[in-house]
Order: sequence, then structure tokens, then C-alpha cells
Amino acid sequence: MKKILFSLCLLGFIAGTNTYGQDLNTTVIKKHKFYLDYVMGPYLFVDHIPYDAVFMNGCRLGFNIKQRFDFSIEYVVGQQQDDQNTLGMTHNVNGQLAYHPLPESQLFNPYLFVGGGFFEFKAFSSDVYGISYHAGGGTTVKFTNRLSGLFEARYLNLGLMNLGGEHELAVFWGARVAF
Repeated sequence: MKKILFSLCLLGFIAGTNTYGQDLNTTVIKKHKFYLDYVMGPYLFVDHIPYDAVFMNGCRLGFNIKQRFDFSIEYVVGQQQDDQNTLGMTHNVNGQLAYHPLPESQLFNPYLFVGGGFFEFKAFSSDVYGISYHAGGGTTVKFTNRLSGLFEARYLNLGLMNLGGEHELAVFWGARVAF
């Protein structure tokens, strides 16, 4: 994974150096309608629930609705143990709406988002599933016109599920390809 991230950063640096010496005022930036993210990071279960923190990874497909708004569908999965030391999988499928307050920024593009979807703890000593919702913020870091890195943090509420805790945190990072 470290090699993939290093390769993506190196690719962005090489592509960024190709514009050296060009007049940036005459460069036309093409707006892309869709994007595909690879995201990874921990879901930090801070309330007392029977599942340990889990490192999740997965994909997100997004659609730029307007200049300031986009919608995405995300699927992330991870594997960890519960408090009975039974190994299981955690799945999260959700949709989210993002707002970009500075859509014309060149290097960093911060955004705020809200969303919700299906959350499942499967094949543990007791399986639990239900609806969760989240809110957070993040930013993309542009490497090229099509390739960006991303960092985001989210508050995750599992209150609609029977877990004994509801306030959780997640931190994600990854890569975005626009098309």
C-alpha cells in the first residue's frame, strides 16, 4: 500500500513539473463530471461497543452535480475481532452529499459532507446491522487535472443500531481519479 501511495505521489509530481514554464493564464482546466476514489483509514469506535476499531478500505464513485455540490456512493469493508475474540467483517455502504465552499481553489479543494447508509458487523459472536449516518469535512490535494489525493474526517453515528454506543469517528485518506 505504501508503494502504491508513493507511486501516486511521484506520478503527480512528474505530471506537475510538465507545466513548468507554461503561461498558466492560458491553461484551460477541464471540469470532469465523475470521479472514482480509493479510500482507506480507521473507524475509531470511541464509545464502548463490542467491536474493536477497524481499518476500512474501499471505493467511492462520485458525480459532480454543480460547481459546488457532488454526490457519491461509497463501499468500505474491514476485518477485526469483537470482545469475544471472534473474527468478523464490517461493511459500510452509504451515500453522501458534499459541499465545496471554494470550488475554484487550485491546490486544495476543501469540502463538507453529510450522508448515511447501511452498516453491518457480520459473522461475529453476535451480528449487528442497521442504518448509520455521518457528517464531516475533508480536502483534496490536486496533483494533476485528473489525479488528486484526499484526506477527510467524519463523525459517525450508530445510534439507530443496538450497540450500546453511538458516537464514533473515522479518518480516511486516499486517491481520486476524475473522468
